[in-house]
Amino acid sequence: MQGFTQTDTIFNQTDHLNRMQGHWKKHYKNGNIAYKGYFKDSRPMETLVRYHENGAISAKMIFSHCGDTAQATLYNTLGRKVASGKYLKQLKHGTWVYTNANNEVVFSEQFKEGKKHGKFTNYFPTGQVFEEVNWKEDKKDGPTVLYFINGQIKSMLFYTDGQTNGPVRLYYTDGRFRLEGQYKGGLKDGPWKFYDLSGNVTKQVNYTMGIASDQDAMAERETKELDQLLKNVGKIQEPAIEDFLRGRGF
Repeated sequence: MQGFTQTDTIFNQTDHLNRMQGHWKKHYKNGNIAYKGYFKDSRPMETLVRYHENGAISAKMIFSHCGDTAQATLYNTLGRKVASGKYLKQLKHGTWVYTNANNEVVFSEQFKEGKKHGKFTNYFPTGQVFEEVNWKEDKKDGPTVLYFINGQIKSMLFYTDGQTNGPVRLYYTDGRFRLEGQYKGGLKDGPWKFYDLSGNVTKQVNYTMGIASDQDAMAERETKELDQLLKNVGKIQEPAIEDFLRGRGF
């Protein structure tokens, strides 16, 4: 029987407790490799590499000595890097950065053990900040700011525990007020003032816990625009990355 050479590696071994030990690799039905890595007591160690079914690398994860944390780099089916960040016990942790085809940062976000916690920042293609959203334990909390391409603030509002709460301001591109008002517990409350380009108040609508004292077409149009803005705050299509760890088929 032919013996092993020094370059031979034994794969897919388990111990008496059926725990994964040593080098492991699996293949897709088409024969291409699905992943390869090194395990100790069924915990991935060192470097784990996963592949798309077409053979391109989908994820490269470098694990800590204890195997609890991993620095991950994620790739699309063309082999382009799309995201990088850290996992802590299979949960996103710390800052994650997402890049485009030119390796420019598209947006970044911060996590604490799988929950959004910290700042989400979205960028214009020019690299300037477009949007900043603050999160706390998976809920918007603190200021949310949108910017024009010239760097001026477009809108600013505040959240408390996931609800709009506090002052809201919309601006023209030159920095002058377009609208100012107040939220209380997620509802418009108090006077809402609308301004023209010269800085003059053109309309004031008074709200009491979301109910307007009178209806006005201009005010309705402006507030609908603001409501649409609120629906889109902090929302962006992320790469599908959770499958790189969960459902990994070890």
